[in-house]
Amino acid sequence: MIIKSMSRKLPSFGQLLEYIDRDSGQEAFSIRHNLAGRKPQSICAEFERNGALLRKRKNGNYLFHEIISITRAKGLTPEEQKSRLQEIAQEYINARCPDNLVYGGLHQDKDHSYHMHLMISANRVGQEKRQQLSKHQFRQIQVKLEEHVLQHYPELEQKLAIGKRSDRGRSKGEAELERRTKSRPKREEILKRVQTAFDASRDRESLLSILGHHNLEIYVRGKTLGVIDLETGKKHRLKTLNLEMADRVEIRLSGQEIEPMRKTERESVQEPVQEAEFAGQKEKVAEPQQQRKSQEPEMRESDKEKDTVKQEAPQYGSEENIKRRQEIEKGERTPDPEMDIMTHEDWRKQDYASHKFAQSWRRTIDDLRDKDRSAEKSREKGKGRSR
Repeated sequence: MIIKSMSRKLPSFGQLLEYIDRDSGQEAFSIRHNLAGRKPQSICAEFERNGALLRKRKNGNYLFHEIISITRAKGLTPEEQKSRLQEIAQEYINARCPDNLVYGGLHQDKDHSYHMHLMISANRVGQEKRQQLSKHQFRQIQVKLEEHVLQHYPELEQKLAIGKRSDRGRSKGEAELERRTKSRPKREEILKRVQTAFDASRDRESLLSILGHHNLEIYVRGKTLGVIDLETGKKHRLKTLNLEMADRVEIRLSGQEIEPMRKTERESVQEPVQEAEFAGQKEKVAEPQQQRKSQEPEMRESDKEKDTVKQEAPQYGSEENIKRRQEIEKGERTPDPEMDIMTHEDWRKQDYASHKFAQSWRRTIDDLRDKDRSAEKSREKGKGRSR
């Protein structure tokens, strides 16, 4: 099974609709998702009305032309195979774009396969924003659909294709080097070091620190997140190394992960009962909590202060939180992942040079306003004294 997606920057709904309907006699297997009309003119009009709602953007997509292809099976009639392909296409739509406009038509012009062509609107029905779907999310939908087909439609005799690991991302030199030396390519070594650092870290600061121990450094270029190998000076994009790992690292750097359980919450949890093996027998060992506390060294004052800070972190939207975010926005305070709760977009802004320039400009404007206020007050005092 093959799934192919092609985007279009122009609202060419009528042209694509005419292309999908070119194979006459397959109307019984057409798909109309979130469409009220049945005739081509009314269907095209619905797509055009919905596309007119999109916000104007340079190189913005208006629609997608996507194809689902299956190889012909020997044990089923053509009508049975077409019916199953229609069901598979509907499963794909439900996972990929359940709220968008979708029109689909079946083609059988190839001797070895059947194709379902889909026209998908770039936005959901009645929405102005374009649907955002990352490469990783799109691939997950493809892989899960293929797994569903292999499990529930074995009579279609499809082979594993989408989920199969390939060396397509490697250069010929890397594949040849691995074949001759039996050693992994450099990119895979970098990915392993990033994976190790991610697993050993708990937050943004610890991730950056552990990456440094592995001779790696995070860099941001526009919307591209990557690592620099400090041994060679070479840059590696995280999305090129691994899409899933790139998403996980980006979330951790933004500080949007679920916070770990606080100390007061941990103490309320019942102490676990450990098993110890002694003289060939297993017995229950539960060390009293009070005894362990007496054996632990006293907490330093600095640790107590840090722990107090974690417990007293202001809630998002509170007066203190708003004040801290305003100070961060002006550049007067460095954001603390454990203390400052901000949105994902606010955290991402911290890495942009334009944002730092805006912070400097705000501080300059505030300083000028303060000077004007102080000058105004001094003038008023002078007038009062003269009277």
